[in-house]
Amino acid sequence: FNGLSSDFRTVSGYLSLITSTDSFNDKAQGERSSLMALGARFSILDTRFTAWLGRFNAKELIQTTKAKAHGYSLEKDMIYAQHLMGEEAEELYSNLRASSSVAWSKLHDDLTSRATLRTKVKGSAKEYTIAELKSFSSDKEEGVRKAAFEAERELLTQHEVSFAAAMNSIKGQVNEVTKKRDWEGGLEQALFINSMSSKSIEAMQEACREAFPVFRRYLKAKANFMGKSKLPWYDLFAPLSVGKVKIYTWEEAQKFILEHFASYSDSLATFAKRTFEENWHDVSPRKGKTGGAFCSSVPGRKESRLLHNFTGSLDDVFTLAHELGHAYHNECMYRAKRTSMQRATPMTLAETASIFCETMVVNALLEKASDKEKLSILEQDLQGATQLVVDIYSRFILEKTVFDKRRERELSIDELKTTMLEAQKQTYGDALGSYHDLMWAQKGHYYIAGLDFYNFPYTFGYLFGLGLYADYKRQPEGFHERYDKLLSSTGMADARTLAKDFGIDIENVDFWRGSLSVAANRVLEFENLVKALKK
Repeated sequence: FNGLSSDFRTVSGYLSLITSTDSFNDKAQGERSSLMALGARFSILDTRFTAWLGRFNAKELIQTTKAKAHGYSLEKDMIYAQHLMGEEAEELYSNLRASSSVAWSKLHDDLTSRATLRTKVKGSAKEYTIAELKSFSSDKEEGVRKAAFEAERELLTQHEVSFAAAMNSIKGQVNEVTKKRDWEGGLEQALFINSMSSKSIEAMQEACREAFPVFRRYLKAKANFMGKSKLPWYDLFAPLSVGKVKIYTWEEAQKFILEHFASYSDSLATFAKRTFEENWHDVSPRKGKTGGAFCSSVPGRKESRLLHNFTGSLDDVFTLAHELGHAYHNECMYRAKRTSMQRATPMTLAETASIFCETMVVNALLEKASDKEKLSILEQDLQGATQLVVDIYSRFILEKTVFDKRRERELSIDELKTTMLEAQKQTYGDALGSYHDLMWAQKGHYYIAGLDFYNFPYTFGYLFGLGLYADYKRQPEGFHERYDKLLSSTGMADARTLAKDFGIDIENVDFWRGSLSVAANRVLEFENLVKALKK
Protein backbone atom coordinates (compact mmCIF):
# COMPACT_ATOMS: atom_id res chain seq x y z
CA PHE A 1 0.00 0.00 0.00
CA ASN A 2 2.86 2.40 0.83
CA GLY A 3 4.57 1.68 -2.49
CA LEU A 4 1.41 2.10 -4.55
CA SER A 5 0.50 5.29 -2.69
CA SER A 6 3.93 6.79 -3.34
CA ASP A 7 3.78 5.93 -7.05
CA PHE A 8 0.28 7.29 -7.48
CA ARG A 9 1.05 10.55 -5.66
CA THR A 10 4.18 11.03 -7.76
CA VAL A 11 2.33 10.65 -11.05
CA SER A 12 -0.72 12.67 -9.96
CA GLY A 13 1.56 15.32 -8.47
CA TYR A 14 3.54 15.56 -11.71
CA LEU A 15 0.41 16.14 -13.79
CA SER A 16 -1.02 18.55 -11.22
CA LEU A 17 2.18 20.61 -11.27
CA ILE A 18 2.10 20.82 -15.07
CA THR A 19 -1.54 21.93 -15.19
CA SER A 20 -1.05 24.35 -12.29
CA THR A 21 1.70 26.12 -14.21
CA ASP A 22 0.01 25.80 -17.63
CA SER A 23 -3.72 25.12 -17.60
CA PHE A 24 -3.70 25.44 -21.42
CA ASN A 25 -1.63 22.25 -21.73
CA ASP A 26 -4.35 20.04 -23.21
CA LYS A 27 -2.17 16.92 -23.29
CA ALA A 28 -1.48 17.17 -19.55
CA GLN A 29 -5.15 17.94 -18.88
CA GLY A 30 -6.09 14.83 -20.83
CA GLU A 31 -3.58 12.64 -19.00
CA ARG A 32 -4.81 14.05 -15.68
CA SER A 33 -8.36 13.15 -16.65
CA SER A 34 -7.24 9.62 -17.55
CA LEU A 35 -5.54 9.30 -14.19
CA MET A 36 -8.83 10.05 -12.42
CA ALA A 37 -10.08 6.57 -13.32
CA LEU A 38 -6.99 5.05 -11.71
CA GLY A 39 -7.50 7.43 -8.80
CA ALA A 40 -10.99 6.06 -8.28
CA ARG A 41 -9.61 2.50 -8.27
CA PHE A 42 -6.92 3.50 -5.81
CA SER A 43 -9.51 5.20 -3.61
CA ILE A 44 -11.57 1.99 -3.61
CA LEU A 45 -8.48 0.01 -2.61
CA ASP A 46 -7.75 2.53 0.14
CA THR A 47 -11.29 2.17 1.47
CA ARG A 48 -11.13 -1.64 1.34
CA PHE A 49 -7.83 -1.56 3.20
CA THR A 50 -9.34 0.70 5.88
CA ALA A 51 -12.41 -1.52 6.20
CA TRP A 52 -10.17 -4.60 6.48
CA LEU A 53 -8.19 -2.95 9.28
CA GLY A 54 -11.44 -2.29 11.12
CA ARG A 55 -11.87 -6.04 11.68
CA PHE A 56 -8.80 -6.24 13.90
CA ASN A 57 -8.08 -5.45 17.51
CA ALA A 58 -5.75 -2.46 17.32
CA LYS A 59 -3.48 -3.45 20.20
CA GLU A 60 -2.98 -6.96 18.80
CA LEU A 61 -2.37 -5.80 15.23
CA ILE A 62 0.36 -3.28 15.98
CA GLN A 63 2.51 -5.80 17.84
CA THR A 64 4.15 -6.90 14.57
CA THR A 65 7.27 -4.94 13.66
CA LYS A 66 6.00 -3.36 10.45
CA ALA A 67 2.58 -2.57 11.86
CA LYS A 68 4.05 -1.08 15.04
CA ALA A 69 6.03 1.46 12.99
CA HIS A 70 2.70 2.54 11.48
CA GLY A 71 0.76 2.28 14.72
CA TYR A 72 -0.79 5.76 14.74
CA SER A 73 -1.92 5.60 11.12
CA LEU A 74 -3.38 2.11 11.56
CA GLU A 75 -5.24 3.01 14.75
CA LYS A 76 -6.66 6.10 13.05
CA ASP A 77 -7.79 3.99 10.08
CA MET A 78 -9.46 1.56 12.45
CA ILE A 79 -11.54 4.38 13.90
CA TYR A 80 -12.33 5.71 10.41
CA ALA A 81 -13.41 2.19 9.40
CA GLN A 82 -16.33 2.47 11.80
CA HIS A 83 -17.62 5.41 9.72
CA LEU A 84 -17.52 3.73 6.34
CA MET A 85 -20.62 2.97 4.32
CA GLY A 86 -21.06 -0.53 2.94
CA GLU A 87 -18.47 -1.78 0.43
CA GLU A 88 -20.76 -1.28 -2.59
CA ALA A 89 -21.70 2.25 -1.51
CA GLU A 90 -18.07 3.23 -0.93
CA GLU A 91 -17.05 1.81 -4.30
CA LEU A 92 -19.85 3.68 -6.06
CA TYR A 93 -18.89 6.91 -4.27
CA SER A 94 -15.23 6.53 -5.29
CA ASN A 95 -16.20 5.94 -8.91
CA LEU A 96 -18.55 8.94 -8.99
CA ARG A 97 -16.20 11.48 -7.37
CA ALA A 98 -14.32 12.14 -10.63
CA SER A 99 -17.52 13.29 -12.31
CA SER A 100 -18.94 15.08 -9.26
CA SER A 101 -16.93 16.91 -6.57
CA VAL A 102 -13.57 16.52 -8.34
CA ALA A 103 -15.10 17.79 -11.58
CA TRP A 104 -16.62 20.82 -9.84
CA SER A 105 -13.26 21.50 -8.20
CA LYS A 106 -11.52 21.35 -11.59
CA LEU A 107 -14.10 23.73 -13.06
CA HIS A 108 -13.26 26.30 -10.40
CA ASP A 109 -9.53 25.87 -11.05
CA ASP A 110 -10.00 26.27 -14.79
CA LEU A 111 -12.19 29.35 -14.52
CA THR A 112 -9.87 31.17 -12.11
CA SER A 113 -6.77 30.39 -14.16
CA ARG A 114 -8.12 30.60 -17.73
CA ALA A 115 -11.11 32.97 -17.87
CA THR A 116 -10.02 36.49 -18.79
CA LEU A 117 -11.31 40.05 -18.86
CA ARG A 118 -9.92 42.72 -21.14
CA THR A 119 -9.40 45.85 -19.09
CA LYS A 120 -6.96 48.59 -18.25
CA VAL A 121 -5.25 48.13 -14.90
CA LYS A 122 -1.70 49.29 -15.42
CA GLY A 123 -0.66 50.74 -18.77
CA SER A 124 -2.66 49.79 -21.85
CA ALA A 125 -5.68 47.47 -21.81
CA LYS A 126 -4.99 43.73 -21.93
CA GLU A 127 -6.47 40.37 -21.02
CA TYR A 128 -6.20 39.40 -17.34
CA THR A 129 -7.07 36.22 -15.42
CA ILE A 130 -8.37 36.34 -11.85
CA ALA A 131 -4.95 35.19 -10.60
CA GLU A 132 -3.21 37.97 -12.54
CA LEU A 133 -5.62 40.60 -11.22
CA LYS A 134 -5.04 39.34 -7.67
CA SER A 135 -1.30 39.97 -8.09
CA PHE A 136 -2.02 43.73 -8.24
CA SER A 137 -3.53 43.77 -4.74
CA SER A 138 -0.18 44.84 -3.24
CA ASP A 139 0.71 47.37 -5.94
CA LYS A 140 2.02 50.68 -4.59
CA GLU A 141 -0.49 52.69 -6.67
CA GLU A 142 -4.01 52.97 -5.21
CA GLY A 143 -5.52 53.43 -8.66
CA VAL A 144 -4.00 50.14 -9.80
CA ARG A 145 -5.23 48.26 -6.73
CA LYS A 146 -8.74 49.66 -7.11
CA ALA A 147 -8.92 48.98 -10.86
CA ALA A 148 -7.68 45.40 -10.38
CA PHE A 149 -10.18 44.77 -7.57
CA GLU A 150 -13.10 46.09 -9.62
CA ALA A 151 -11.99 44.02 -12.62
CA GLU A 152 -11.68 40.93 -10.40
CA ARG A 153 -15.24 41.45 -9.14
CA GLU A 154 -16.50 41.88 -12.70
CA LEU A 155 -14.78 38.69 -13.85
CA LEU A 156 -16.03 36.74 -10.83
CA THR A 157 -19.55 38.06 -11.45
CA GLN A 158 -19.45 36.83 -15.05
CA HIS A 159 -18.95 33.27 -13.75
CA GLU A 160 -20.82 33.47 -10.42
CA VAL A 161 -23.50 31.03 -11.63
CA SER A 162 -20.82 28.39 -12.20
CA PHE A 163 -19.10 29.13 -8.89
CA ALA A 164 -22.41 28.89 -6.99
CA ALA A 165 -23.25 25.60 -8.72
CA ALA A 166 -19.83 24.22 -7.79
CA MET A 167 -20.12 25.37 -4.17
CA ASN A 168 -23.63 23.94 -3.73
CA SER A 169 -22.74 20.65 -5.39
CA ILE A 170 -19.54 20.04 -3.43
CA LYS A 171 -21.03 20.95 -0.04
CA GLY A 172 -24.23 19.05 -0.78
CA GLN A 173 -22.26 15.92 -1.62
CA VAL A 174 -20.18 16.19 1.56
CA ASN A 175 -23.33 16.59 3.67
CA GLU A 176 -24.87 13.48 2.16
CA VAL A 177 -21.75 11.33 2.46
CA THR A 178 -20.87 12.38 6.02
CA LYS A 179 -24.44 11.63 7.06
CA LYS A 180 -24.23 8.14 5.56
CA ARG A 181 -20.85 7.66 7.26
CA ASP A 182 -22.35 8.61 10.63
CA TRP A 183 -20.42 11.87 11.16
CA GLU A 184 -22.27 14.85 12.62
CA GLY A 185 -21.14 16.79 9.58
CA GLY A 186 -18.20 18.05 7.57
CA LEU A 187 -16.59 19.76 10.57
CA GLU A 188 -16.48 16.64 12.76
CA GLN A 189 -14.93 14.69 9.88
CA ALA A 190 -12.44 17.52 9.16
CA LEU A 191 -11.34 17.65 12.81
CA PHE A 192 -10.73 13.89 12.80
CA ILE A 193 -8.78 14.03 9.55
CA ASN A 194 -6.71 16.93 10.93
CA SER A 195 -5.95 15.02 14.16
CA MET A 196 -7.47 17.84 16.21
CA SER A 197 -9.98 17.60 19.05
CA SER A 198 -13.08 19.79 19.36
CA LYS A 199 -11.59 21.17 22.60
CA SER A 200 -8.53 22.34 20.68
CA ILE A 201 -10.45 24.26 18.03
CA GLU A 202 -12.79 25.75 20.63
CA ALA A 203 -9.85 27.00 22.70
CA MET A 204 -8.10 28.39 19.63
CA GLN A 205 -11.17 30.16 18.27
CA GLU A 206 -12.03 31.60 21.68
CA ALA A 207 -8.59 33.22 21.78
CA CYS A 208 -9.05 34.48 18.21
CA ARG A 209 -12.39 36.12 18.99
CA GLU A 210 -10.79 37.86 21.97
CA ALA A 211 -8.04 39.14 19.66
CA PHE A 212 -10.27 40.57 16.91
CA PRO A 213 -10.23 44.08 18.48
CA VAL A 214 -6.42 44.04 18.39
CA PHE A 215 -6.35 43.38 14.64
CA ARG A 216 -9.05 45.99 14.06
CA ARG A 217 -6.74 48.50 15.77
CA TYR A 218 -4.03 47.57 13.28
CA LEU A 219 -6.39 48.10 10.32
CA LYS A 220 -7.50 51.47 11.68
CA ALA A 221 -3.88 52.53 12.24
CA LYS A 222 -3.07 51.55 8.66
CA ALA A 223 -6.02 53.55 7.37
CA ASN A 224 -4.88 56.51 9.47
CA PHE A 225 -1.38 56.36 7.96
CA MET A 226 -2.91 56.30 4.48
CA GLY A 227 -5.05 59.34 5.31
CA LYS A 228 -8.34 57.43 5.35
CA SER A 229 -11.00 57.00 8.00
CA LYS A 230 -11.41 53.30 7.09
CA LEU A 231 -9.74 50.92 4.67
CA PRO A 232 -11.63 49.78 1.59
CA TRP A 233 -11.18 46.07 0.83
CA TYR A 234 -8.78 46.76 -2.03
CA ASP A 235 -6.34 48.40 0.41
CA LEU A 236 -5.98 45.37 2.70
CA PHE A 237 -2.73 44.40 0.97
CA ALA A 238 -1.54 47.91 0.17
CA PRO A 239 2.16 48.32 1.04
CA LEU A 240 3.16 50.96 3.57
CA SER A 241 6.49 52.71 3.49
CA VAL A 242 8.24 55.95 4.18
CA GLY A 243 10.12 56.72 1.00
CA LYS A 244 10.54 54.40 -1.94
CA VAL A 245 9.03 50.90 -1.68
CA LYS A 246 11.70 48.21 -1.88
CA ILE A 247 11.19 45.80 -4.78
CA TYR A 248 13.28 42.62 -4.65
CA THR A 249 14.66 40.78 -7.64
CA TRP A 250 14.45 36.98 -7.48
CA GLU A 251 18.22 36.86 -6.92
CA GLU A 252 17.98 39.37 -4.03
CA ALA A 253 15.17 37.37 -2.47
CA GLN A 254 17.25 34.18 -2.59
CA LYS A 255 20.26 35.88 -0.97
CA PHE A 256 18.04 37.41 1.70
CA ILE A 257 16.43 34.07 2.61
CA LEU A 258 19.70 32.14 2.71
CA GLU A 259 21.31 34.70 4.99
CA HIS A 260 18.53 34.54 7.56
CA PHE A 261 18.03 30.78 7.35
CA ALA A 262 21.75 30.36 8.07
CA SER A 263 21.34 32.33 11.31
CA TYR A 264 19.04 29.52 12.52
CA SER A 265 20.71 26.38 11.14
CA ASP A 266 23.19 25.37 8.45
CA SER A 267 20.96 22.43 7.58
CA LEU A 268 18.01 24.67 6.67
CA ALA A 269 20.17 27.13 4.70
CA THR A 270 21.98 24.36 2.78
CA PHE A 271 18.67 22.78 1.88
CA ALA A 272 17.19 26.08 0.68
CA LYS A 273 20.29 26.73 -1.43
CA ARG A 274 19.84 23.33 -3.07
CA THR A 275 16.25 24.18 -4.09
CA PHE A 276 17.51 27.31 -5.85
CA GLU A 277 20.48 25.64 -7.51
CA GLU A 278 18.37 22.74 -8.78
CA ASN A 279 15.56 25.05 -9.95
CA TRP A 280 12.68 23.64 -7.90
CA HIS A 281 10.79 26.94 -8.19
CA ASP A 282 8.27 28.24 -10.77
CA VAL A 283 8.58 31.96 -10.09
CA SER A 284 6.55 34.51 -12.09
CA PRO A 285 2.80 34.99 -12.71
CA ARG A 286 1.43 34.40 -16.22
CA LYS A 287 -1.71 33.33 -18.03
CA GLY A 288 -2.75 29.75 -17.40
CA LYS A 289 -0.88 29.61 -14.10
CA THR A 290 -2.63 29.06 -10.76
CA GLY A 291 -2.62 32.06 -8.44
CA GLY A 292 -1.04 32.17 -4.99
CA ALA A 293 1.79 29.92 -3.90
CA PHE A 294 2.24 26.33 -2.78
CA CYS A 295 4.79 23.59 -2.18
CA SER A 296 4.21 20.09 -3.55
CA SER A 297 5.98 16.98 -2.32
CA VAL A 298 7.19 14.56 -5.03
CA PRO A 299 7.71 11.22 -3.23
CA GLY A 300 9.16 9.43 -6.27
CA ARG A 301 12.10 11.86 -6.23
CA LYS A 302 12.06 12.53 -2.47
CA GLU A 303 12.00 16.22 -3.37
CA SER A 304 9.55 19.13 -3.50
CA ARG A 305 8.49 21.65 -6.13
CA LEU A 306 7.42 25.20 -5.28
CA LEU A 307 5.03 27.50 -7.16
CA HIS A 308 5.08 31.28 -6.66
CA ASN A 309 3.58 34.35 -8.26
CA PHE A 310 6.62 36.45 -7.39
CA THR A 311 6.46 40.17 -8.19
CA GLY A 312 9.18 41.39 -5.83
CA SER A 313 7.19 42.68 -2.86
CA LEU A 314 8.29 42.11 0.72
CA ASP A 315 5.23 39.87 1.09
CA ASP A 316 6.55 37.73 -1.77
CA VAL A 317 9.80 37.31 0.15
CA PHE A 318 7.88 36.23 3.26
CA THR A 319 5.91 33.81 1.07
CA LEU A 320 9.16 32.36 -0.26
CA ALA A 321 10.31 31.68 3.32
CA HIS A 322 6.90 30.14 4.05
CA GLU A 323 6.95 27.73 1.10
CA LEU A 324 10.57 26.76 1.76
CA GLY A 325 9.44 25.82 5.26
CA HIS A 326 7.00 23.36 3.70
CA ALA A 327 9.79 21.96 1.52
CA TYR A 328 12.09 21.55 4.54
CA HIS A 329 9.28 19.77 6.38
CA ASN A 330 9.09 17.29 3.50
CA GLU A 331 12.87 16.95 3.55
CA CYS A 332 12.87 16.02 7.25
CA MET A 333 10.40 13.21 6.55
CA TYR A 334 12.42 11.96 3.58
CA ARG A 335 15.62 12.00 5.63
CA ALA A 336 13.90 9.96 8.33
CA LYS A 337 12.82 7.47 5.62
CA ARG A 338 9.14 7.81 6.48
CA THR A 339 6.78 5.72 4.37
CA SER A 340 3.78 7.18 2.58
CA MET A 341 1.46 6.35 5.48
CA GLN A 342 3.91 7.83 7.99
CA ARG A 343 4.13 11.05 5.96
CA ALA A 344 0.35 11.61 5.95
CA THR A 345 0.49 14.94 7.79
CA PRO A 346 -2.80 16.66 8.72
CA MET A 347 -3.24 20.26 7.55
CA THR A 348 -2.98 21.56 11.12
CA LEU A 349 0.61 20.34 11.42
CA ALA A 350 1.46 20.89 7.76
CA GLU A 351 1.78 24.65 8.43
CA THR A 352 4.22 24.23 11.34
CA ALA A 353 7.54 24.65 9.50
CA SER A 354 6.23 27.25 7.05
CA ILE A 355 5.06 29.61 9.79
CA PHE A 356 8.24 28.99 11.80
CA CYS A 357 10.45 29.95 8.83
CA GLU A 358 8.36 33.01 8.05
CA THR A 359 8.46 34.15 11.69
CA MET A 360 12.21 33.67 11.76
CA VAL A 361 12.68 35.97 8.75
CA VAL A 362 10.34 38.63 10.14
CA ASN A 363 12.10 38.69 13.52
CA ALA A 364 15.54 38.82 11.91
CA LEU A 365 14.45 41.82 9.86
CA LEU A 366 12.93 43.65 12.82
CA GLU A 367 16.09 43.28 14.88
CA LYS A 368 18.19 45.20 12.33
CA ALA A 369 15.65 47.63 10.90
CA SER A 370 15.35 51.39 11.39
CA ASP A 371 11.96 52.80 12.41
CA LYS A 372 11.12 53.58 8.77
CA GLU A 373 12.01 50.04 7.70
CA LYS A 374 10.12 48.54 10.65
CA LEU A 375 6.90 50.15 9.48
CA SER A 376 6.99 48.21 6.19
CA ILE A 377 8.07 44.97 7.88
CA LEU A 378 5.40 45.13 10.58
CA GLU A 379 2.81 46.04 7.97
CA GLN A 380 3.61 42.93 5.92
CA ASP A 381 3.70 40.72 9.00
CA LEU A 382 0.43 42.03 10.44
CA GLN A 383 -1.18 41.91 7.03
CA GLY A 384 -0.52 38.17 6.95
CA ALA A 385 -1.48 37.67 10.59
CA THR A 386 -4.80 39.44 9.99
CA GLN A 387 -5.54 37.05 7.15
CA LEU A 388 -4.67 34.03 9.29
CA VAL A 389 -6.68 35.07 12.34
CA VAL A 390 -9.45 37.42 11.16
CA ASP A 391 -10.08 36.52 7.51
CA ILE A 392 -9.66 32.78 8.06
CA TYR A 393 -12.32 32.93 10.79
CA SER A 394 -14.69 34.65 8.34
CA ARG A 395 -14.05 31.80 5.89
CA PHE A 396 -14.81 29.28 8.64
CA ILE A 397 -18.11 31.03 9.40
CA LEU A 398 -18.99 31.11 5.70
CA GLU A 399 -18.27 27.42 5.16
CA LYS A 400 -20.06 26.29 8.32
CA THR A 401 -23.11 28.37 7.40
CA VAL A 402 -23.16 26.97 3.84
CA PHE A 403 -22.90 23.41 5.14
CA ASP A 404 -25.74 23.99 7.62
CA LYS A 405 -28.09 25.65 5.10
CA ARG A 406 -27.19 23.19 2.33
CA ARG A 407 -28.78 20.39 4.36
CA GLU A 408 -32.13 21.92 3.47
CA ARG A 409 -31.59 23.32 -0.03
CA GLU A 410 -29.20 25.02 -2.43
CA LEU A 411 -28.08 28.56 -1.64
CA SER A 412 -28.70 31.29 -4.19
CA ILE A 413 -25.95 33.62 -5.38
CA ASP A 414 -27.44 36.45 -3.30
CA GLU A 415 -27.49 34.24 -0.21
CA LEU A 416 -23.83 33.33 -0.71
CA LYS A 417 -22.93 37.00 -1.08
CA THR A 418 -24.93 37.98 2.01
CA THR A 419 -23.44 35.16 4.06
CA MET A 420 -19.93 36.21 3.02
CA LEU A 421 -20.57 39.85 3.99
CA GLU A 422 -22.04 38.87 7.37
CA ALA A 423 -19.08 36.62 8.10
CA GLN A 424 -16.60 39.38 7.24
CA LYS A 425 -18.44 41.91 9.38
CA GLN A 426 -18.38 39.50 12.34
CA THR A 427 -14.60 39.30 12.22
CA TYR A 428 -13.39 42.59 10.72
CA GLY A 429 -16.07 44.55 12.57
CA ASP A 430 -16.10 48.27 11.84
CA ALA A 431 -12.43 48.37 10.80
CA LEU A 432 -13.18 48.34 7.06
CA GLY A 433 -15.06 50.76 4.86
CA SER A 434 -16.02 48.05 2.33
CA TYR A 435 -15.99 44.27 2.04
CA HIS A 436 -15.76 41.56 -0.64
CA ASP A 437 -19.05 39.73 -1.16
CA LEU A 438 -17.53 37.45 -3.83
CA MET A 439 -14.66 36.06 -1.78
CA TRP A 440 -16.60 32.77 -1.64
CA ALA A 441 -16.19 32.58 -5.42
CA GLN A 442 -12.56 33.71 -5.53
CA LYS A 443 -11.08 31.52 -2.79
CA GLY A 444 -10.19 28.09 -4.17
CA HIS A 445 -10.01 26.47 -0.73
CA TYR A 446 -13.79 26.04 -0.60
CA TYR A 447 -13.75 23.92 -3.74
CA ILE A 448 -10.99 21.37 -3.16
CA ALA A 449 -12.64 17.97 -3.12
CA GLY A 450 -11.87 16.08 0.08
CA LEU A 451 -10.50 19.11 1.96
CA ASP A 452 -13.48 20.52 3.78
CA PHE A 453 -12.88 23.38 6.23
CA TYR A 454 -9.56 24.12 4.56
CA ASN A 455 -9.28 27.23 6.74
CA PHE A 456 -8.84 26.71 10.50
CA PRO A 457 -5.67 24.60 10.00
CA TYR A 458 -3.94 27.77 8.78
CA THR A 459 -4.81 29.60 11.99
CA PHE A 460 -3.63 26.57 13.96
CA GLY A 461 -0.36 26.44 12.03
CA TYR A 462 0.27 30.17 12.46
CA LEU A 463 -0.31 30.21 16.22
CA PHE A 464 1.37 26.84 16.81
CA GLY A 465 4.38 28.04 14.81
CA LEU A 466 4.55 31.24 16.88
CA GLY A 467 4.42 29.17 20.07
CA LEU A 468 7.25 26.92 18.87
CA TYR A 469 9.35 29.93 17.87
CA ALA A 470 8.84 31.39 21.35
CA ASP A 471 10.06 28.07 22.78
CA TYR A 472 13.13 28.26 20.52
CA LYS A 473 13.96 31.76 21.79
CA ARG A 474 13.57 30.61 25.40
CA GLN A 475 15.52 27.35 25.00
CA PRO A 476 17.68 27.41 21.83
CA GLU A 477 19.99 24.63 23.09
CA GLY A 478 19.09 21.41 21.31
CA PHE A 479 15.97 22.94 19.75
CA HIS A 480 17.04 22.21 16.14
CA GLU A 481 17.24 18.48 16.78
CA ARG A 482 13.92 18.34 18.63
CA TYR A 483 12.25 20.44 15.97
CA ASP A 484 13.53 18.34 13.05
CA LYS A 485 12.30 15.24 14.88
CA LEU A 486 8.87 16.87 15.29
CA LEU A 487 8.74 17.68 11.55
CA SER A 488 9.68 14.11 10.64
CA SER A 489 6.90 12.75 12.90
CA THR A 490 3.87 14.88 12.01
CA GLY A 491 2.14 11.90 10.41
CA MET A 492 2.87 9.60 13.35
CA ALA A 493 0.93 11.19 16.23
CA ASP A 494 -1.93 13.63 16.78
CA ALA A 495 -1.35 17.35 17.29
CA ARG A 496 -1.87 17.28 21.05
CA THR A 497 0.64 14.46 21.58
CA LEU A 498 3.34 16.13 19.48
CA ALA A 499 2.77 19.49 21.19
CA LYS A 500 3.22 17.93 24.64
CA ASP A 501 6.87 17.22 23.83
CA PHE A 502 7.37 21.00 23.81
CA GLY A 503 5.32 21.57 26.97
CA ILE A 504 2.36 22.88 24.96
CA ASP A 505 -1.29 22.08 25.75
CA ILE A 506 -3.33 22.97 22.66
CA GLU A 507 -6.62 22.37 24.51
CA ASN A 508 -5.79 25.22 26.90
CA VAL A 509 -6.89 28.67 25.68
CA ASP A 510 -3.90 30.24 27.46
CA PHE A 511 -1.47 28.73 24.93
CA TRP A 512 -3.33 30.37 22.05
CA ARG A 513 -3.56 33.65 23.96
CA GLY A 514 0.21 33.52 24.46
CA SER A 515 0.83 33.14 20.74
CA LEU A 516 -1.62 35.94 19.92
CA SER A 517 0.14 38.22 22.41
CA VAL A 518 3.09 38.26 19.98
CA ALA A 519 0.81 39.77 17.34
CA ALA A 520 -0.67 42.16 19.92
CA ASN A 521 2.79 43.50 20.79
CA ARG A 522 3.51 44.03 17.10
CA VAL A 523 0.23 45.93 16.66
CA LEU A 524 1.19 48.24 19.53
CA GLU A 525 4.61 48.86 17.98
CA PHE A 526 2.95 49.48 14.61
CA GLU A 527 0.54 52.03 16.13
CA ASN A 528 3.43 53.88 17.75
CA LEU A 529 5.36 53.97 14.48
CA VAL A 530 2.32 55.31 12.63
CA LYS A 531 2.05 58.17 15.13
CA ALA A 532 5.77 58.94 14.87
CA LEU A 533 6.17 58.66 11.11
CA LYS A 534 2.92 59.99 9.72
CA LYS A 535 3.53 63.36 8.08
